[in-house]
Amino acid sequence: MAITISLGFGLIVGIFGPLLEPMGNPVSDAVSVTLVAGWMYALVAYIAGWVARSWLKAALTAWGALVVTVIAYYVTKATQGDFRVPDFDDPTNHAEVFSWNEFLSMVVVWSIFATVLGPLCGLAGYFSRTGFGTRRPLLQLPFRLVIPVVVIVETTKRLSVEASHQDGGVVGPVWTIARLVAVAVALLLIVLSVVSTRCSSRAADVPPTSDANPVPR
Repeated sequence: MAITISLGFGLIVGIFGPLLEPMGNPVSDAVSVTLVAGWMYALVAYIAGWVARSWLKAALTAWGALVVTVIAYYVTKATQGDFRVPDFDDPTNHAEVFSWNEFLSMVVVWSIFATVLGPLCGLAGYFSRTGFGTRRPLLQLPFRLVIPVVVIVETTKRLSVEASHQDGGVVGPVWTIARLVAVAVALLLIVLSVVSTRCSSRAADVPPTSDANPVPR
């Protein structure tokens, strides 16, 4: 079930990101921009690790899910007409051929990135749930903050570099909303962890009580 969920989510992200891009309406553009974001790929691996039953399965499943996502993305782009180059053997100079070298090089490069980053995000997802077996909120908190931090960093960089060069009517608001949501989620996770830790400490300080009646002498 964990593998099915991870691969299914990866396929959805990898296929529908580029598939929605050419539709040309604000909703599909916003969804496409979100699905092709780097933090969404990190989320694929993170969820794969979160649903895994061991740290080893978390790393392996996250790696596999991220590689599947990368391949699905570039296969979808290929079916849309990308990776086509002019056929220089055609005397009319109008024919095009599929560039396997360009296609395979992109798949290999990003699969290498997936091999490096996938297991790391998968382990973060796994330990965000297990907390090294202790389930202490403060130990789980750093791992739970991984995705919000990635979102904040990526959206901040994209807003300062890319948003002005793209369709600002869609890209800018998408990055802004994503960053605001990430900040809100991070603050919420911090507050919940502090409250849970304080409640656990108070419960540990309360001495145990016995319901047994004292025996008269």
